[in-house]
Amino acid sequence: MGEELVVYVPFPMLHPSIDLDRLRKIEPSVEVVTTPFDVDHELRTMREQQPFSDEIRSRQPELTPDQLDAFARAHVIFTLDVPMDLPPLAPNLRWIQAIGSGVGQFVSCRLEDGGIALTNGAGIGAPPIAEWVIARVLQIIKLLPEHDAAAREHRWDTVLGGQLQGKTMAVIGLGAIGRETARRARAFGVKLIGIRRSWQPGMTDPDVDELHGPGALADVVGRSDIVVLTAPGTDDNDNLFDDSIFSAMKPDSIFVNVARGTLVDEAALIDALARGHLRAAAIDVARAEPLPADDPLWDAPNLYISPHSSTSGEGYADRAFDLFCRNFERFVSNEPLENLVDLSSGY
Repeated sequence: MGEELVVYVPFPMLHPSIDLDRLRKIEPSVEVVTTPFDVDHELRTMREQQPFSDEIRSRQPELTPDQLDAFARAHVIFTLDVPMDLPPLAPNLRWIQAIGSGVGQFVSCRLEDGGIALTNGAGIGAPPIAEWVIARVLQIIKLLPEHDAAAREHRWDTVLGGQLQGKTMAVIGLGAIGRETARRARAFGVKLIGIRRSWQPGMTDPDVDELHGPGALADVVGRSDIVVLTAPGTDDNDNLFDDSIFSAMKPDSIFVNVARGTLVDEAALIDALARGHLRAAAIDVARAEPLPADDPLWDAPNLYISPHSSTSGEGYADRAFDLFCRNFERFVSNEPLENLVDLSSGY
């Protein structure tokens, strides 16, 4: 590019994966800065849901001189988080490569004001998250918790579970995670129905047996034994699964959410479980994270909760760096970036 190009990698988890020689083969002038900057998970979740509130602003960490210098010099940032109102802090910044598929925490950064491109990490965590979805579904259908409970009590009680083969699964949001989930479910002999926002009449997809648009949601969940929510956490999707959709779901069906907690009316989910309309549900996300100890979700019947842990740390940073390198090569060559986020739509 003819000038020194500064890549700032503030997220500490990524530091061991950085291969400077690999980057210099793409751009010899590159300099990598690794001054740590991070945002705690609770604040990150709040920034997704109420990006400009006074409480969020009051909780923003004060930047150190080293952090201020790193942001001021950066042309490219490879990270999970950046500060709010970023353009004045990073006047040279042209592109951010995020490592997560969800990018709601970047709304408060006002990237458009600085002409800053944002690419997400869609696909990096998709295989392990899809494995987690299948694991939870099998756990429920095969009655594994009942087997484990009996074993802990030294009881030899025969308890027979059902089978996944022949079931119908709806995948709500056929992006990277939804697609990987569908591919794994197909191996079990599952019928697959997908919903995509971009659907047009007559559109099909090789990874599902049927493809529909959002307007078909109630009909699709009413025909499905398992409903997996993998749609983006945009304002349009807030409370997508409310009382009407849970009531439309097939009785004794299973609900799995690996998207964002904002997509679910949690009181409606609890009610659907309490009245026995749903067989079970598994959620890896919640509207409030960390989930408060007194939240009623903890006591909902047949609800399996995990703390935003459906992905895997195994190889994650390396896969993220591979994506970054592919995009870094595109960036220095002025080619279109992979996983470019439409900041107006949020994904």
